[in-house]
Amino acid sequence: MANKTLADYAQEKLKEASRNLGLAAIDFSIPDEQLIEMRDTVRRQAAEAQLLQKKKGLLGFLGL
Repeated sequence: MANKTLADYAQEKLKEASRNLGLAAIDFSIPDEQLIEMRDTVRRQAAEAQLLQKKKGLLGFLGL
């Protein structure tokens, strides 16, 4: 994990959250409230990954 950047780590977390949500969507034993929480988690992870990918590069510290 030493070679991975924060953006790579966030992307990994997003993929895992998306995979878990997909599996939960076909498992009818999971309550709707938990599915909604999982969707929110995926949205947060996507936003975080997108933000970290934006901040790559020479002017990344400026948020550009």
